[in-house]
Amino acid sequence: MTTENPSPVHVFWNRARRVWSIRSGRLVVDRRPSLALAGCVMRASEAGRLRCQAAARREVVATIVGTLSDGARPADAIRIGYRPTEPGFRRRDTDEIVTSADAVWFEPDGTAWALAPTPSPETHQ
Repeated sequence: MTTENPSPVHVFWNRARRVWSIRSGRLVVDRRPSLALAGCVMRASEAGRLRCQAAARREVVATIVGTLSDGARPADAIRIGYRPTEPGFRRRDTDEIVTSADAVWFEPDGTAWALAPTPSPETHQ
């Protein structure tokens, strides 16, 4: 896997456009149907999540931060995701909260797949 751009970007699923939005700072700089990131950290604002639930509105409160890269998704990648009804990004197979991953692939259907996701210390026993 090679890196396209060494500066970190934030990626989130744009529900209205049904594509992945790429943000640098506070500005959306690109939208793509699929992409890959290396050196990923999952960022989810718990205060933002609770605010959205209380006001019954939608806003971006969770992103995955990393550097743009390329390469095919390996077969052992694990599906991850974020739901506003639960705190944190989670593995879809075990529901365990994850905080980072070596790489994440974002697919056109809105799914995200992580290589070597790191479990949250608070939930990992």
